[in-house]
Amino acid sequence: MNIILGPPGTGKTTRLLNLVEEHLARGVSPERIGYFSFTRKAAQEAALRAVVRFGMSEKELPYFRTLHSLAYQMLGVGRNSLMSQKDYLEVAAWLKIAGFIEVASYNDGPFVDFGFGDRFLEIINMSRITQTPLRETYNNSHVSTKTDWSRVDYVDRGLRQYKKEKHLYDYTDLIELFISRNLSPSLDVMFVDEAQDLSALQWTMVEQIARKAKNIYIAGDDDQAIYRWAGADVNHFINLQGNVEILGQSYRIPASHHILSQNLIQRITNRRPKIFLPRDEEGTVAWYRHSEEVDLTQGKWLLLARTKKGTDQIEEEVRQRGLLYHYENGRTIKSDIIAAVTTWETLRAGKVVSCLQVKNVYRYMVLGEDVERGHKTLPGVSENTMLDIGALQMSHGLLHTKPWDKTLGKISEDDRRYLRSCLRSGTFDDQSRITISTIHGAKGSECDNVMLLTDGVRRNQGQWKRSMYEEEDEMRVFYVGLTRGKNSLHLIHPMMSKGFNIV
Repeated sequence: MNIILGPPGTGKTTRLLNLVEEHLARGVSPERIGYFSFTRKAAQEAALRAVVRFGMSEKELPYFRTLHSLAYQMLGVGRNSLMSQKDYLEVAAWLKIAGFIEVASYNDGPFVDFGFGDRFLEIINMSRITQTPLRETYNNSHVSTKTDWSRVDYVDRGLRQYKKEKHLYDYTDLIELFISRNLSPSLDVMFVDEAQDLSALQWTMVEQIARKAKNIYIAGDDDQAIYRWAGADVNHFINLQGNVEILGQSYRIPASHHILSQNLIQRITNRRPKIFLPRDEEGTVAWYRHSEEVDLTQGKWLLLARTKKGTDQIEEEVRQRGLLYHYENGRTIKSDIIAAVTTWETLRAGKVVSCLQVKNVYRYMVLGEDVERGHKTLPGVSENTMLDIGALQMSHGLLHTKPWDKTLGKISEDDRRYLRSCLRSGTFDDQSRITISTIHGAKGSECDNVMLLTDGVRRNQGQWKRSMYEEEDEMRVFYVGLTRGKNSLHLIHPMMSKGFNIV
């Protein structure tokens, strides 16, 4: 077994694809190469890069996928065989559990809120992926004061019975069935990326696949193992035996960031030691009393917080400053709205735009007030036709030429105020220039400039009791945050709670 340790920015994926290329050059068929990753995002990135680099189609790389996806493929089940939102709601009704209000995504599939947040399904699934008895998992959770063991056991038995009668599976079932039926493909080469995030159940699957593979590469970085709260078995990765290769040069981290992050991560006792070099640039590290002191008007920015509460605070501040941003879980302005405002003001300035651009503007106009009925889709006009505001008034139903905030009536008042602020600040530019994220959401990302809130949390994410590992887990989370920046790192003293001690 070959173990590849990839510290932040050292090009781990590139190294793995170089190895793929070497094996292809030796005559290994693409369909005899397995490349498995913990997340769908990482697997898709590797597959896309391989397609571009090797000039192949995705069909020629059938085993570039997540472990869940491999199990799904090898079992040959259809989408209709997977538990859906409707199925989870039926289970809740059948078990007569009141209080659930929504269905969301959990572990690649949906879960229903059974009245205690997601605690029931979280405990049940945690038991399965950590291969720990359900009662033991329940005893180690924080929910014993919320509900009793008998109810957790009742939901578990009911859910199993429902799936059995309906011949349905959830995503954890797929891996369990893959293992029980020993469906591993025969491979000449097997790669596992982001291995530090695998659960005990996934490690069992990996070991089964490895028994039918000739060459095995396990890649990851235990210092970036930030999903123990979700069942990741980082100790398994730390204790792996094999030939170890450490990627020794970071192409992202400047010297000042490297010193700070290494001082933090070396406080962890249970880890694989790694020596690697930073970029040959000093970079900058600065501390602030408040995030409002950081100038965000120029350059690319990644704004990070430990919790969603922190990212919500950042988002509110950025909106007040009148800066455009991207935030997957927040109130990011749609790019179509920005385009509509820009196009409308271009028209008012006497310039011409395309029919396609006008259609987007008309989408945000109110029928009968801003544009006549029957004209909203510009019937009979080619998408490439260029139009000015006079032509729109004369032939295409435009009723007035008021400023955008008096014209685009389908933009909410909250977004209207925000866009006015953006225009006043003169920063009505690329929405992707500023990204807001939790540290967990930014894993694998990098940016020229990073701002990081150092507010801590009372306990690690998830609902599990404090353990000897919790402080080390927090160190790993903030280590990930400290290693996202390429040039400047801006650290904010705690503003909402007791902060994490970085230095």
